[in-house]
Amino acid sequence: MPAKPAWFPNLPSILAALRALPKPFVDRPTVESLLGVGRRRAQQIMAPCITEQIGSNCLADRDLLITHLDRMARGEAVHYEVRRRQKVAALIDSLRQDRLRNPQLLVEAPVAIVTKKLAALPDGITIGPGRIMISFEEPQQALEKLLALAMAIGNDFEGFELATQVDANPTT
Repeated sequence: MPAKPAWFPNLPSILAALRALPKPFVDRPTVESLLGVGRRRAQQIMAPCITEQIGSNCLADRDLLITHLDRMARGEAVHYEVRRRQKVAALIDSLRQDRLRNPQLLVEAPVAIVTKKLAALPDGITIGPGRIMISFEEPQQALEKLLALAMAIGNDFEGFELATQVDANPTT
């Protein structure tokens, strides 16, 4: 099945814009702009409606073009394409709403964890020069401690750098 043009759902507003044009003719750049199509596709759409040619530029009769596009809009293909796009948009919105209602969380983070400081890390987290040790009994506990560590580092990165910095020139 061939792809449906992206401008099909916008035909009512396109027709209104064409009706509002002050001149009785339409040029190719106007069709390109209104339909959001390229040069060649605009020429193809305009072809049955061209009544004037000035040099190499063709002009379509505005009323003929409106009738042509209106006929396309009433066609079965447009109706099904508009319905298909509406269904896809509704599905995407439904999935987004579901994701907002039920976010996928690996770890439930209490509000207090957001302001966690390095000095107040949970038991079982040890930070030293060139090492971080985390002790835990269950996988969930490990995730909670990793989250607490990450938040504390984010809140005091300079302190984290100082605590983990390995002395490159140790004195002996």
